[in-house]
Amino acid sequence: MENVTLITLKCSNCSASLQISDKLDRYICNYCGTEHALLHNSGGFYFRRLEEKLDNLEKITEKGNAELAIKRLRSDLTTRTHQYEVMIKEKDDLMRLLESRRSDAVSTIIVAAVAQAAILTVNFPLQIYSAAQLAVVFTMIYQLSQISKIQTERQKTAEKFRPELERIRDDIDVIEIKIRKKIKLADS
Repeated sequence: MENVTLITLKCSNCSASLQISDKLDRYICNYCGTEHALLHNSGGFYFRRLEEKLDNLEKITEKGNAELAIKRLRSDLTTRTHQYEVMIKEKDDLMRLLESRRSDAVSTIIVAAVAQAAILTVNFPLQIYSAAQLAVVFTMIYQLSQISKIQTERQKTAEKFRPELERIRDDIDVIEIKIRKKIKLADS
């Protein structure tokens, strides 16, 4: 009968002490279930997890998946950034239009005030003076009401765009974080 020598090695997965025959070439840990190959080298034995090859393959696959995800995420980032820029431009265009209308209303009020001053310096007959005063007063009241409406429109415009801009900005932030994580994974 052949002499069986027992050797003691530690599991590379759970570090449990394992006593096995030196004649075996494969062994499964009784504690964690990890399969090992028993390798002989000059002067001794050692375990190598058979799963290491799978782990390496898994790492390569994860790296490849991360690289593909980075491309997709960068495309998503470009799309969302473009949407954000388009929406900002649309909002800014509307705000400029409203600002232009407000400037026109203020200019009209200034012209009406100058006309009022001119009317007061000239001695017009009462009918002309009254008609001119009414025209100036109505012009000023109308333009002041326009300024009030324009201000309300500016606030509504800002409120209309705010939620969507915030949502897109949050999406951009999340995508940038995901890209950084995938780059770390791809570089590891």
